[in-house]
Amino acid sequence: MNDKELCPICGEGHVTDHVDQVESEYRGKTAMLPMHYQICDTCHSDFAGAAEGKKNKRAIMAFRKSVDGLLTGTEIVALRKKYKLTQDQAAKLFGGGPVAFSKYENDDVSQSESMDSLLRLVRRSEAAFWELVDEKGLSADFTQDKQVASTTRTAQILVMANYRGGTPRGPDKTTLRPYLSETKKWNS
Repeated sequence: MNDKELCPICGEGHVTDHVDQVESEYRGKTAMLPMHYQICDTCHSDFAGAAEGKKNKRAIMAFRKSVDGLLTGTEIVALRKKYKLTQDQAAKLFGGGPVAFSKYENDDVSQSESMDSLLRLVRRSEAAFWELVDEKGLSADFTQDKQVASTTRTAQILVMANYRGGTPRGPDKTTLRPYLSETKKWNS
């Protein structure tokens, strides 16, 4: 018995999956993108069903996001995993709706420029991430991770305090006192 899918066009043949690299152009930029389709072994029709159409749309969207200077789905997944966030937590933290991050990560839709800027800021600055967590009132969800981050932040502050005007120097209590008191705030 043949378990291949019947051709929806002729109803007699069986279809096989194919992928070709196709040149795509957007805003003056071109790229070779994978385009998925199926071919019938009897009528030789080629077509893209719903599953292939979804894959093709996602490849095009990822290309367009990169041309527009937006983070791709893969980059957004990496950002979310960096902070050990679920998609639901990311949606609560950054906004965009309950399924926004699934759509951003799968390249189903493009995030707005303002959302992209916020994501880039948080990707670049762990301190900005924790400020946003505090601002959104989600601190209780991340207490253990915040303790690890505050230890890292303390080390960064000590390095900054030890380096002024291009000249490294040893820390003294007068220089570090404001930073150390702020560190106590982060750890509480």
